[in-house]
Amino acid sequence: MEVLEELGWKYLIKVKFKGMKERFKSLDWTAIDKKGQICVSEFEYKAGSWSKSRILKVIRTVDKWEQRDFFGQIQMIPVYQYACYCSNLEEKTALELHDIYKERSTSETWIEQVKSQILAGKTLTDDFHANDILWQLSIMAYNLSVVMRYKVKKVFRQEHATFRNWFINVAARITYSSRYIKQHLYEHYYEREKWKKFSIQLE
Repeated sequence: MEVLEELGWKYLIKVKFKGMKERFKSLDWTAIDKKGQICVSEFEYKAGSWSKSRILKVIRTVDKWEQRDFFGQIQMIPVYQYACYCSNLEEKTALELHDIYKERSTSETWIEQVKSQILAGKTLTDDFHANDILWQLSIMAYNLSVVMRYKVKKVFRQEHATFRNWFINVAARITYSSRYIKQHLYEHYYEREKWKKFSIQLE
């Protein structure tokens, strides 16, 4: 981080807890929503390898509620989820840093889905330009599937691998006539009705 700061570059790092949860409990928290389920705080911290202290910003959210027995009385106790960040974006609040980091993780998720679920980068040849075209076709196929899923709410949240298994890897027969191209699904295909409804909704 010292090098980044010397160069004048901005950084945002998600801090690993490593026993910090006990310290989080002793912080003064400020609620930023009406229900008090999202709170923020900050504290000064110096890691062993750092030359100086830095401000860590923390966001705490209620993950779930659990029942606890206190002297015969049942009480609902919140279970918290924490996210801690170190950044030289000093003007940003803990919530803003959290949102920025989530955007990064969302992009990583998209890249991982393209790599693992569309096999992008695994269909390699000895030709760079051929590999480039295969990669771009994979991206196009993924984006096209996303556009199709947006049109049908019931499959919107399905991952690409599930979408492909339901609607693409289908045993069917294609017939051609002078005016029409028809797809004849296997009579006992278990997703047959779902496929037909999906096809109609796309029209």
